[in-house]
Parts: sequence; structure tokens; C-alpha cells
Amino acid sequence: MGITNIKLARMLEDMATAYILKKGNIFQIRAYKNAATAVEHSTVEVKDLWEAGRLDQIPNVGEGLQQYLDELFKTGKVKHWEEVKNGIPEQVFEFTEISGVGPKTAFKLAQLGVEDIEDLKDKLRSGELIKKGFSQKVAEKLLPAIEQMSFVKSGRMLLPYAFNQAQKVIDYVKKSAFVEKIEALGSLRRMVATIGDLDFAVTSNNIQQTIEHIINLPDSQVVKEGETQVTLSTSSGLNLDFIITKPESFGSLLQHYTGSKAHNIHLRKVAEKKGLSLSEHGIREAKNQKPKVFKTATEKEFYHLLGMDVPPPEIREDTGEIEAALAHKLPDLVKQEDIKGDLHIHDNFPIETGRDLGLNSIEEIAEQAKILGYLYVGVADHTPSISNHTNKEMVALVKTRTRLVEQYNSSHISVRVLNLLEVDILPDGRLSVPEEALKLLDFAIVSVHSGHWMDKENMTKRIIKALESPYVKVLGHPTGRLLNQRESYEVDWNEVFKFAAKNNKALEINSSPDRLDLPDILVRQAKEKGVKFVINTDSHEINSMEIMRFGVAVARR
Repeated sequence: MGITNIKLARMLEDMATAYILKKGNIFQIRAYKNAATAVEHSTVEVKDLWEAGRLDQIPNVGEGLQQYLDELFKTGKVKHWEEVKNGIPEQVFEFTEISGVGPKTAFKLAQLGVEDIEDLKDKLRSGELIKKGFSQKVAEKLLPAIEQMSFVKSGRMLLPYAFNQAQKVIDYVKKSAFVEKIEALGSLRRMVATIGDLDFAVTSNNIQQTIEHIINLPDSQVVKEGETQVTLSTSSGLNLDFIITKPESFGSLLQHYTGSKAHNIHLRKVAEKKGLSLSEHGIREAKNQKPKVFKTATEKEFYHLLGMDVPPPEIREDTGEIEAALAHKLPDLVKQEDIKGDLHIHDNFPIETGRDLGLNSIEEIAEQAKILGYLYVGVADHTPSISNHTNKEMVALVKTRTRLVEQYNSSHISVRVLNLLEVDILPDGRLSVPEEALKLLDFAIVSVHSGHWMDKENMTKRIIKALESPYVKVLGHPTGRLLNQRESYEVDWNEVFKFAAKNNKALEINSSPDRLDLPDILVRQAKEKGVKFVINTDSHEINSMEIMRFGVAVARR
């Protein structure tokens, strides 16, 4: 994994945090903070500057820091930085990414036994931190701050958040009698995990009236207005770009601005071989003195003029979809209506977990599953707290919960409830509940919830050892990533995929907004190895069961 500007800026911020905790002088702290800001806002990758011998061009990065950066890019680490950070728990640096959490508060949280942001959310919701003496006033501010950092950070929104914001805009624009169609564009239409600005294509026979309607969008102001384009800024900080066209050109506009850039570059090469040129206005004969312009009202018309089928937007990344479309061999992608159940829902049974419970009963979850047209649903609570229970007590809790599931199934036939657990994979690969409890389940989902810092070799062994259990069928949120918060842990995925395929273990595509895990690239690699998948929501309340569409989007990509 390369050292990007975002990652480097974080490293520099972490050094400022370390100096604060170790009572370094104000000049050291300020130097690292200023350098972090400069790196974060650099329009050129710092590694590229280093390779060109031009680190001196970065503002606020003096000779001393330049030497450390040289060491970092040469060796992957800086000895001095490791010495300064020595003795400070790793999670401290993760906590300082939360708005309003300074180094001292972060260190206090680590002292109270909080392992990571997920654990912090759990302990805030359960009230455990307050009982240990943590400030209630600070605690009340932390949970909203964590949720906010999940939505927008470094200018990128999480897909579900962007999708919902875009839908509000679309609903408003559609109210105009002059608007025929509106579609989201760019990375949102391709359902990429994180989104920048929101762009829209609008078709109308009265462009001026449509623009007048758009600029009256509530809680927004006009940034730029042209004859066929409008840019708005909302009170929440979103940038909205609208491109308005006549209906006969909508297909080419939609195709052009959906992208991706790589897809469109390859598409232009296909057009050139046919003597054509492409633009958002249509397809043009390239060589005639009086070239004919083919306006396309739909994307189907646009791609058919190039002799192609229409690649679904989610796969327009120039990863083989153009060749498949030309050969009329596009894959049949999974659709929302193909989903027959959700195997990862947390209910409110008091299983005495150290993590967060769900909000709804088994009956309420099953009823929601019925509304969604599912045949089955899996209740998969976190396991009883390993530090607060003996094996015997854990088994007793699982037995009680098992009886509840059996009672429900004996009196209801429309939706089958599966008796599952989301079991922690301990650092040595053991599971956090005894075998006697596992035997009571239909099967177990296993997940890593702590110790994300492990090296690749040991993390790989840890996961494979857990999957060896005959009671385990699914690996939950496999990479452990939290979008905009925490990177994936290091794993030899080739080994995990081979093991999963050989032993009939499924990998989860987790639909949670801050996970979307397994990521699309790894899904494709796993599929090539013959791995099977389950798409789940990991819901903790029944309304969240509707986020399944985002897991489906990952699978489609």
C-alpha cells in the first residue's frame, strides 16, 4: 500500500499528537501540524516530489522533515518517529481523528480499555465509559462526532449518504412540469464506495424554466449559472452540478458524464476505428467535411451505434466491460430482487455482549424481512462478553436465545429465522465462544473486531484458523475497513480465497455505510478463485435492512 498524501498527512498529525503527550516543545508540535496541513492540500503527490528530488517545494517542510521523508520513502518507516511514539497505545492516534478529541482525551480513552472506534461506539452506547469515570459531558458529544466523521471526511461522502442526498435533490427537481428526466452522474451512478460532488443530468424542452426551478432548491445558493449548467452549494456544504439538455441528446450526455474516465478513453478508441468521434452532444462522423451528428436520446442508442451492448454503469471502469459489450457477452449481474434473505441482523436479546445490541425483537425483524419479500433472515448477535462470562454462562445464554428462535419458527412459516451468532476471532485464531455453544447454532459468522494492527502473516493465519471450524460458514466484513476512518488490515487474500473456495466458506459483502466490505476489487479476485458470497446488512435496527442495495452495488461492481 503506497504512502499517499492523505496517509502521510495522518502520519505527521500523529507525530504532533505524540509530541503533545510527551510534552515536546511548541515548535516541534507546530512544525508537524503545519507540515500535515501542507501535505494534505498539496496538488502533487509528495512521493512524486521525492522521486524528482523536489521535497523543498513543499511549504512548511524544512530540511529536518525532508530528511525524515527521505527515510520514510526509502525504508517505509522513520526510526525517530517510532522512538517518539513508543509507549503510546496505537488506538490513541485513531481516536484523535474524531472531531473534538484531542491527544489527552484519546489517551484517557485508551487507558480505560477502549480498543478502537467501533469499541468506543459500543462503550458509549452501553454507558460503560461513564461507569468507569469518563466525563458524561464529553461522552454525549462523542457519538454524534463519530457518526459525522462516518459521513463526510476529506471531501468524500460515503455512498449511502451521497445516495440519500442525491435522492432528495432528484425528488425536488422532478416537481417541475418542465423536467422530463433527471439522473445522478459520475461515481454515484457507478455506485463507488465514496463520492465527491453530486452531479446530475436533466432533460427538458424548456431549459430556462428548468434552470429557474433548480436555482430555487431549498437551503442552497447559486455558485455559477450558465445557459445549460447550474452549480449550487447547499447549507450542509454539498456542491451540486446540473447539466440540462434537450431530450434528443440525453443519452450521450448521460453516458459521457457517468464515466469512468478510463471507460470513456477506451470507448473513444473504439469510435475512432469506426470513423466516429464522441462527445456529450452525440456521436459525429469524424472525417466528412459536413459530418453527420447522431443525437442519442438513450444510452442504448448511443452504445448500439458503436456496435455494443450497454454495460451497466457499475462496471464502467475499463476492466473488460467494453470488450464484453462488443462481443455481446456482458455478465448477468446480481439484482436487488435476487436477494432472498439477510443473514446478519442484530436483535435485542440481552445476550450480555460487550458490544452493541440491536434495537428490535426477533418478531419485528422477521416481520420486516417479510415486507422485503425475504424467505429467511439470520439473527446474528455479537457473542457474550468473554471477559465477563464463563464458558458455562455463555452456553446458557445461547441456549436461551436458541429456544426463542425455535419457538418463533414453530409458530410462523412465512419467513424462517436462522439461529446465528457473529463470533469474534481472537488474536490467536480461536473463537470467542466454546464449541458447545457453536453446536446450538445453524452456523456462525466470524469477524475480526480487535487487534487490527497484526502483521500480514499472523492475520492470515488468524482468519484461516477461525474458518477451519466446521461450525463457521461466513467471514464477516472481511477486511475490517471503516471507510474514511480505518484502513483494511493486511492479509494474504490469495491464501484466504483459496481456503474459502476449497472448504465452502462464504465471504460477506457487508452493506453497512462505513464498511461496504468485502471491497469490489477483492470481490472480483475472490470470484475468480471460486469463492461464494453472502450480501448482508449487519443491521442493528430494522430500518437499516433497506441498505441491502449498497451491498448489491458492491457485488455488481
